[in-house]
Amino acid sequence: MLDSLYQADCLRHVWSQSKRFRRILVVVLVFVVLRLGVQATLVAETISEGEIGGSFAADLQTYLDGAKHFQNREHLYLQGSLEEIEKYFSYAPIYAVIIVPLTWISPGWVPLVAVILHILAYILTYLWWDRIFRRLKLDRAREMLAWTLPVWLVCSAFWGDLNYLNIYVIMGLLGTLLIGAVLEERLGWAVLWLTLILITKPHWAFALGVPLLLGRYRFFIKLVAASTMAYLAVFVATLLIFGPEYGLQEYREYLHFLGRLSRDFPWRDTGDGFIGYNHSVAQIVVYILGVSRDSLRAATVIKLLLLLPLALVAVRYMRRPDGRPGYEVPHLGLDWAFALYLGAFIWLDMVWELSLGVALFTYLLATLEDRREKLWVWIVFLPYALVDVWQIISYLAFGDAVLKDDAYVLTDPSIYLPLIMIIILLFYVLLLKRLWAIAPSLKEAAARQQV
Repeated sequence: MLDSLYQADCLRHVWSQSKRFRRILVVVLVFVVLRLGVQATLVAETISEGEIGGSFAADLQTYLDGAKHFQNREHLYLQGSLEEIEKYFSYAPIYAVIIVPLTWISPGWVPLVAVILHILAYILTYLWWDRIFRRLKLDRAREMLAWTLPVWLVCSAFWGDLNYLNIYVIMGLLGTLLIGAVLEERLGWAVLWLTLILITKPHWAFALGVPLLLGRYRFFIKLVAASTMAYLAVFVATLLIFGPEYGLQEYREYLHFLGRLSRDFPWRDTGDGFIGYNHSVAQIVVYILGVSRDSLRAATVIKLLLLLPLALVAVRYMRRPDGRPGYEVPHLGLDWAFALYLGAFIWLDMVWELSLGVALFTYLLATLEDRREKLWVWIVFLPYALVDVWQIISYLAFGDAVLKDDAYVLTDPSIYLPLIMIIILLFYVLLLKRLWAIAPSLKEAAARQQV
């Protein structure tokens, strides 16, 4: 309650201080109301039709199909071509069980429940970052959180997920909760959030590396051990729920599916006309060089080269660990959390979103000292944040003529330029530059250990 009141005070202060902020926020709030109206219309249509159809809630439909396949003891994972991979289940088997309660609701009403959950998750993410900044005594970051509220409200990462009803926004919340728990060294909460992440999107477990890089080895070992036990418990529970034979079969198929995902993925090349919404390094390389195994090998080499600086900085810190918990070195802890987040997404072969990008955007604006660097943060992030606004304007102006395959908006710059990877690489460079500059010396590390 006090956190919310403080943030409200920050907003009132910013509101009274800047006429430009007031004007922008009013315009943004009008957009939000209208955009929610569009969403309400889509939800109303699914309720009236009694089923999910078209591109709206397409990802949610794959989850529901996975839950139904589990109930019928059918294959959860795609067995043939991956040409329409987006229509198939791609999570750990236990996730199908988690979704089962949604199948008890009338199909037309499920999107309404999902939309409400997404909105609540996004609001909680914003408020939790305010809590993290408060607990870490980062007052400038809390103030910047108020200043950047308009960007949070229009951010395409949220609105895009609200349309397809994937779980990106929810993963952003879980990632935020894990970062907070790790920096404060709250073992129980960290294990809970980490376990939930591991059974959904394991690459979101990036914050696990923070205590290791800070030299908090005891907490790191406890977290790894407890999370491993929790995941094994989930695995055993899955076998009990599925039945040993069916459960083991689906886990084998899950691992096989992950193994063939990059190899058989329907990559886009220049013949498709544009790169699309997958902005991974692999997709960029394949788009330029063509679809081949050599292109994928080249992409792997490029990813390794991009991650090499992160590895070098990590080795430097591990050789001379700071030794203090994240709540005592907040800038260092958050820099590492975000650097690992970006590193994970550089390695991924499917990069559709940057759900924590707006939080990192806020953090960088609050902590960077160089004005030119701040300007570049604005220049690269704002176009991505405004993608949904541009899509809405384009559709209102041109109607269905601007759509292709019921999935792409032809006036959308993000289908021609890999905006997400551009953001990732810029933010990655800024964080690594700072981490290298503040890396502790051997003398400082030795002095701390003596104390």
